[in-house]
Amino acid sequence: MMNGRHAPMQTNGGVSNGRRMEWEQIQNIGDVYSSRTGHAVVLYDDVLYLFGGTDGSARQNDLYAFNIENGLWQLVADDRGPSRPPSARSGCQGIAYEGKLYFFGGYTKKDGEYFNDVHEFDIARCRWAPIKPIGEPPARRTDHSMVLYGTTAYIFGGFDGRNRFNDMRALGLAGESKRWLHVVANRSTQNPPKNRFGHTAVVYENSMYVFGGWDGHETLSDLYEYLFGTNEWINLPPRGSAPKPRYRHSAVIGGTKMFVFGGVDKTQTRYVDFHVFDCVARTWTQLETGGNVPSARTFHRAVMHRGYMYILGGFDGRRQNDTYRIKVLSAEQERIQEQRNNVARNGALTNGAASAAAAGAATRGTESMNAVMPEDFWQWIHITGERGDKYTPRTGHAVVVWNDHFYLFGGTDETARQNDIYQYDIPGNRWDKVIPSGGVVPASRSGSKGVVYRDYVYFFGGYTKKDGEYFNDVFRYSIPNKVWETVRTSGDDPPARTDHSCVVQNNRMLVFGGFDGRVRFQDLQMLDLEQHRWEQPPEAGAMATPPPMGRFGHTAVIYNNSMFIFGGWNGHETLDDLYEFSLGTFQWYNVPNRGRNVPKSRYRHSAAVYGCSMFIFGGVDKNQDRFADLFEFNIDTREWAQINTMGHPPTARTFHRAVVWGGYMYVLGGFDGSRKNDMYKIALVESIPRDEARQARRARLGMEGLGAAPDTENDAEAADKDYDHLDETGQLKRRVNELLSRLAAEIERNVCKVCYERDINCVLLDCAHRVVCSQCAESLPPPRMCPVCRKPIRRALETFNA
Repeated sequence: MMNGRHAPMQTNGGVSNGRRMEWEQIQNIGDVYSSRTGHAVVLYDDVLYLFGGTDGSARQNDLYAFNIENGLWQLVADDRGPSRPPSARSGCQGIAYEGKLYFFGGYTKKDGEYFNDVHEFDIARCRWAPIKPIGEPPARRTDHSMVLYGTTAYIFGGFDGRNRFNDMRALGLAGESKRWLHVVANRSTQNPPKNRFGHTAVVYENSMYVFGGWDGHETLSDLYEYLFGTNEWINLPPRGSAPKPRYRHSAVIGGTKMFVFGGVDKTQTRYVDFHVFDCVARTWTQLETGGNVPSARTFHRAVMHRGYMYILGGFDGRRQNDTYRIKVLSAEQERIQEQRNNVARNGALTNGAASAAAAGAATRGTESMNAVMPEDFWQWIHITGERGDKYTPRTGHAVVVWNDHFYLFGGTDETARQNDIYQYDIPGNRWDKVIPSGGVVPASRSGSKGVVYRDYVYFFGGYTKKDGEYFNDVFRYSIPNKVWETVRTSGDDPPARTDHSCVVQNNRMLVFGGFDGRVRFQDLQMLDLEQHRWEQPPEAGAMATPPPMGRFGHTAVIYNNSMFIFGGWNGHETLDDLYEFSLGTFQWYNVPNRGRNVPKSRYRHSAAVYGCSMFIFGGVDKNQDRFADLFEFNIDTREWAQINTMGHPPTARTFHRAVVWGGYMYVLGGFDGSRKNDMYKIALVESIPRDEARQARRARLGMEGLGAAPDTENDAEAADKDYDHLDETGQLKRRVNELLSRLAAEIERNVCKVCYERDINCVLLDCAHRVVCSQCAESLPPPRMCPVCRKPIRRALETFNA
């Protein structure tokens, strides 16, 4: 394609002078692209490929290549070539994978055509080809982001002329058949970023960082991290010198840092500032730069190559086709970056390198979920035929999910307490005992609890035996490196305990309750997983609801910004109460037990969140009667329902563990009269929150993006997650808003859960659920089944509200 050697590229300016970073302009040589905006730029080997964009006269579909080694521009393909290129467009995004360039989306003009097609350019053959992936494609869009993680391209956000998106789609590139997958993030932690376009996204190790953008009302300055391993979003607080709100800026990853340049705000003020976000320290810094600095601009593109960040084209009042670069990595940092790039390029995981581990983690879980058919819902399946080295039958073990694997630690088998760790490959149905490569393994224990944070599993507490030793130590296990580490914490350590609950929200691990052989606790302890500092929430006021009574063997789950505690044992009775702890106001709320079927009191059961519901399985009561029932608590409507399950259910059991992956809830081990190491799964029906259902309905009707007033209350909630630093007045205001939203939810409980427009005016027989209006009840597709319990509907009896 580009033969021969040319003189090294010519530059104006210099590199770092030791005190500040220096910009340099690269002189364009050869067949240079026309000045433009909205182009896509992709790096492969030592060549930058530039496709499409708007040059003032029209949208373009030409493809140019810039050889970084010799500084030569060359036209590679256009309408005159041997293969048909994509239609002319702007706002397209692209990535490189295994010698091919892939481009998605874009648009022709503001009120013109928007695209959701995929095109492939084979670099070696210099040929274009349209790609028709299997599965439902994303909505048409422009100004989205597109990144590569392992063998999968991830697309987030964008704009179609009316709607701004916050969905994430994955395009599996491995093999001949490409496949679209819809990635639904884990709702048990945090909401995804708000709808936006013109943002940036970059990948560092096993995370994607999304910064800024435009939501239709405001330019944004928020930063979100998406964890591929656990399919979760984290809103990162703006520590340090964070950039001002902006969109259509550029961002690249260099070493352990994300570099952000330029952009524009809602007043059309363009920026020339240069910021860096340290992905390890989680702090922003504004960098001082000099040399031949680019003009303030937006709608340009940037790539990273051998320690340099390159800026190409954009708009500074006029469209440009200039090229600048700035040295951001030292020679040693550049060497480490190249090693990371090589690992990512090969899609491999080696000890000590976690860049492209478990490629397509969320997509494989989503692929499994997408394969669930309606007849599979609520069917218990006994998983058999597991290969490999399976764990011994046990109770009191800890189980977590990372990528497409379960990790099981400790517990009690028929011989003793254990401190071994096992890995289960979900798609491969294979167990393996993990041999740690380093560190000090925790002492053998049962009743410990674990959470996943980034690429680590954190474990807290546990005990050796009833009258033995109880623990309050914290260990973490590096999943990619297979290394144990004792976590040295600061602050006041919680008392030793077992049978507590342990959940993670943002960068905090929350521990509630537990038992030390004498005392049943009712304290809430919080461990900052970045600073490794123990903290306690602020004391509640005199009017606040007191915390739940001391207990152990309860469950806790996170949904959005709240923790829900259910059941347990207080030393005298098993419990059936449900409490919510708001992580916004640090207030406890007693949740009344509503619904036709409320679970009986129990402890040592399991709980997991899927959709906007918490699912409870099993457990035991004070009479040692064990349960095999499954209940759903809809967090949105605040109602319980018992699920009528089918298939091959687990035996009634307690002290087991349950996790969710790919639309299924898995139950592992436990005690049914003897210790078990069996595994079951059940396909869950995902309940959608009312606000999300309304938003989807508005999008279907084309009502989004029509100038509706911004929801300032929700915007403020999303923008300020650092509740710890609110003053007393701010805390009170937030508490009032929280109570008002609860009042609104109570008023809305009588709204049909299908159309969200009409009041509920019928009862479904024979299950007697009141969840839909009579019109929606009649229009349910055959075979008509209750949306809550999935029992057949014999009749919808109309009722009248007083």
